[in-house]
Amino acid sequence: MSNLLYKELKLSVHWFFFVLPIMLACLMFIPGWIYSFVFMYFFWISISQICAGYTARQDNSFNAMLPVTKKSIVQAKISAILIIQGIHIITALVFGIIHNHLYGQANWFFDINIAFFGMMTLLYAIFNVLFLPQYFKTAYFFGKPVILGVLVTLIYVFILEYGTFKYEFMRNIFEGDVMIQWIIVGIALALSALLMFIAVKKSIHNYESIR
Repeated sequence: MSNLLYKELKLSVHWFFFVLPIMLACLMFIPGWIYSFVFMYFFWISISQICAGYTARQDNSFNAMLPVTKKSIVQAKISAILIIQGIHIITALVFGIIHNHLYGQANWFFDINIAFFGMMTLLYAIFNVLFLPQYFKTAYFFGKPVILGVLVTLIYVFILEYGTFKYEFMRNIFEGDVMIQWIIVGIALALSALLMFIAVKKSIHNYESIR
């Protein structure tokens, strides 16, 4: 699987998608913005272009000629996606800390705080559990799975951002006591791990069902 992951990172996925998160993290410096958008550009730009690249390079046909299992192919592709998402989170975290030193933490919408990054990690997990199993039914068609993931995550982000702007009880939960924020992070990470476990298992099952 390590060799397949190396192929993904060096051949199948263009290097630009590993640099793009750093460029997008600069948007964390916009004062008073909706910072969830920084993470959602992965859905709007990266994932569809990565999948289109697989199709253009006939990646499935190439993988079929290799002495590897379908399970390993799925694991390598998902690992590459998770690495890119991890870069998004880490770079946004670094730039978010700098933002708070420059402007302070208070924001019209969801503050850049501990709970925010926990919920953004869960954002990616929600997208992954919706997109990946559907995509690996064919590992070719990606339009409908991307649209499904984008629509659901837009609703998720709308609830978070509008809720913290509009309702005091949500501000108290997500922007209040630091201990509560850490609890939110713990719950978000646990849910993210569960959703990713489901996403990987279902993706492997769907891809192995292709004949």
